[in-house]
Amino acid sequence: MRFLSRLINTSRLSRVLLIRILLFSGLFTVIITAIQLSLNHQKYTDELQQKSQELIELSTPSLTLALWDLMENSALVFSEGMMRSGYYKSILIKNETKKDIAFLGQIDKNADKQTFNLIAEVEKRPVIIGTIEYQIDTDQVKQKTIDEFIIILISQFIKTFFVSIFILFIIHKLVIRHLNDISNWLESFKPESSFSPLTLVADKDSSNEMVKLKSAISEMGQQVHKHTTGLEKIVTERTAELEKLAYTDSLTGVANRCAFLQVSNEELSRSRRLSYDVCVMMLDLDHFKVINDTYGHDAGDKVLKQVSEAMNNCLRKEDTLGRIGGEEFAIIAPGVDKGGMHKLASRLQQSIALLDFSFLPENKNITVSIGYTKVSNDEDFKEALKRADKYLYSAKNSGRNTFITDKGFVPSIVS
Repeated sequence: MRFLSRLINTSRLSRVLLIRILLFSGLFTVIITAIQLSLNHQKYTDELQQKSQELIELSTPSLTLALWDLMENSALVFSEGMMRSGYYKSILIKNETKKDIAFLGQIDKNADKQTFNLIAEVEKRPVIIGTIEYQIDTDQVKQKTIDEFIIILISQFIKTFFVSIFILFIIHKLVIRHLNDISNWLESFKPESSFSPLTLVADKDSSNEMVKLKSAISEMGQQVHKHTTGLEKIVTERTAELEKLAYTDSLTGVANRCAFLQVSNEELSRSRRLSYDVCVMMLDLDHFKVINDTYGHDAGDKVLKQVSEAMNNCLRKEDTLGRIGGEEFAIIAPGVDKGGMHKLASRLQQSIALLDFSFLPENKNITVSIGYTKVSNDEDFKEALKRADKYLYSAKNSGRNTFITDKGFVPSIVS
């Protein structure tokens, strides 16, 4: 019973199955029992009729003699003896004039009445000298049938209950426990989380269909997990690639204009919050159009790549290099004073001047013009960038291969 209680409390399917097994088994039992008892009732009724008929036939000679000899008391005694048999509900004896000689019992208007003639031989001719009217007592048959119905119903219910529990136990062992394992595992299964396989118990039933189903579901879950994690990895990689494409210059690999402006605005906001200076620098390769026109765009692209790499190597980790346009670049340098910007500009020019462009005839050297400034506390980044760009063009107009900045920041220097 403890098993049944635990089973019903933990498994809704077990409860449903038990109730339905009991209902269908109970209904079937009631129908079969009712049919059987109906047959038994008819059998008992027929037996009662046969026994009552036999008793009437046995008593007929004595009753006939009593009526022939006009011994009414004897007829009454015989009637009482017949009533004591328990077969009859009522007995009525009449003589040939239809006069009641004896009446015992109680008339039942709903019961059938049987009539039997008392016949005597008079001068070798049969003569009716009286009749017996009787009703058999079917109440005992009904009561016996009801008693049997109650006994059979109780016994069948007990057998049905225990058989149902046994069937449920078998079904639980073969099916329900596996379904519960699958259901609980599926509820906790998350493809994106670490994978825990569905537990498979190795027993003598390890080859049945339910165990095979659990194994298949576990394997499917593992495949879904691998597929999901694979998709997540692909999505992450694709997202990183898209972000790189969105914010990186495809030729040089440095930040594009959009990314550079975004990083610069974020750096400017942080500098004002933490109170440190930010400088911006604009750079432009000298006579770059001549390289494209003379040697082709492939040569120009190689120059841009090498120059970008050289400039990146001159920067700190916190500095940001961006390609603003064709051959124009920009650098944002947080926390650098005027001396640091001067050294950075010199280092950039020297690094670019030392580059080897062997693919260009006569190892042509590349120079760069630079303009830089400090971002004021009361201006946005684009204003400072525009001012650095103005200094850049001043540097180009001053003969190129030079850098210019604010007069109050550092004097103009020509390399």
